[in-house]
Amino acid sequence: MRPRTLLVLAIVVVALGAFIRFYERDLPSSDERAKQAKKVLDFKKDQVTRVRLVVNGVNGLAGARGAASGAAVVLEKVQPLKTAKPAAAKLPEALANPGPQALGEWRIAQPISAPADAAAVDRLLDSLANLEKSRTLDQVVPADVGLDKPRAVVALTLSGKPGETVVDVGAAVPTGGQTIVAIAGRPQAYVVGDSLMSDVNKKPGDWRDRQMFHGDRDAVERLAWTVGSGPRVVLARRGDRFWLESPIVDRADRDQVEKLLSDLVGLSAESFVDAPPPPSPPPPPPPPHSVLEAVVAGQPAPFRVELGASHPAHPADTAPAPPGAPPEAAGTLTSARVGATAFETRSSLAETLARPPAEWRSPLLSGLEVHQVDAVVVRDAQGALQLTRSDTDWKRGAATISYLPVSDLLFAVTEAKADRLLTPAEAAAQGAGAGQPAATFELKGGQAGSETITLYPPLAGATHGVPARVSGRDTVLLLPEPKLKEIRDRVDAVRAAKPLPPEKPAKK
Repeated sequence: MRPRTLLVLAIVVVALGAFIRFYERDLPSSDERAKQAKKVLDFKKDQVTRVRLVVNGVNGLAGARGAASGAAVVLEKVQPLKTAKPAAAKLPEALANPGPQALGEWRIAQPISAPADAAAVDRLLDSLANLEKSRTLDQVVPADVGLDKPRAVVALTLSGKPGETVVDVGAAVPTGGQTIVAIAGRPQAYVVGDSLMSDVNKKPGDWRDRQMFHGDRDAVERLAWTVGSGPRVVLARRGDRFWLESPIVDRADRDQVEKLLSDLVGLSAESFVDAPPPPSPPPPPPPPHSVLEAVVAGQPAPFRVELGASHPAHPADTAPAPPGAPPEAAGTLTSARVGATAFETRSSLAETLARPPAEWRSPLLSGLEVHQVDAVVVRDAQGALQLTRSDTDWKRGAATISYLPVSDLLFAVTEAKADRLLTPAEAAAQGAGAGQPAATFELKGGQAGSETITLYPPLAGATHGVPARVSGRDTVLLLPEPKLKEIRDRVDAVRAAKPLPPEKPAKK
């Protein structure tokens, strides 16, 4: 055979092999084909745009092959908003201001209009997508297996497919653990596991989303609230910290802000309050006790929750309190409203908001943590001391010293906490934060920011404490008197630290 013919044949063989390889690459394996053959339905969850449910004895009596004599629960996928303004006008009233929503999830369209529990819908779709048959029943008589009056009907609308895919759930198999289902348009029935009924058998209200806030806590940029006729309190994020902007300007207490964010993220409905038809003319609604608005990055409008009166929970109500809630919250329900959704909650959010504005000020001396500090300049009676982070150790001027004495100093400064916080007027009246400083610390934290801390000699007389001022804060902090001595001792230890020996060059 001539070389040219051999070359042509070799090219054909290689091309055929490549075609077979790429063609069979996406084909399912034998195990996958066997598993697929057991499945009753063939669809992907993201194809489902609408679910219609009719359950015997819950929301109506199901008729033959998907017909229903009672009201159905209809769940619809919420389409992502391309533009906030026009899309918001298309949402039903109950969804007009539900707070930050995970767009593209679900809502209840019938018999009520409300956000749906996306996790519950996802569990239902999982059950349907993974529904496997253990037996196939041919030429089945519907009345013999409960399919003439099925216990439940599930109808799926799939994108790109006309009509509905209807699943009838018939009688339970007497041996237990299994049930009969049929698909509209197929002559067969199937024996499947009965776990599907637990995902279907819900009252309309059980499909409601009880989680009120769906935003990311790290994306909350601003929090503002009023309690009764009190002042408007505003917290705003600056970098990784929150600051009070009204009615006091000061750094906010980190622990209190974390508690508020936890209450916000964990806000959930214990029960929903469906308003009766209003009389004519309707009476004005009672004013809320407190109102909180949260601005979340990426959301077109703030999340707004109104909190009303609280009352003891009914003794028969055994639902547990949210994780981390105070003991008193377990027995107290607070009326609340988000958008058009009225509900009762066990949240301690109302108690958190009721704290006086002055109690939101941070008692911590520094807003930086030890690991955020890259450089320090200390100025005291002995002169200036410059420290710069150098890998795991520190530079004291040109000398390298161990990180241990520097870390001890930084911990003493950044973890110092005031016993009292004085307003500028209170500080001036007591002579706090005036005169010659005892020590000044310039902390540089790179992206975390920088700040200057000034410590003054302890106050004499009836007022005790070490006054301290921090750049950006008008508040004067009164530290415990032993704190100044501790910090001075730590500075002396850094000055006395012996330089580390130079590293020996590695041998070649």
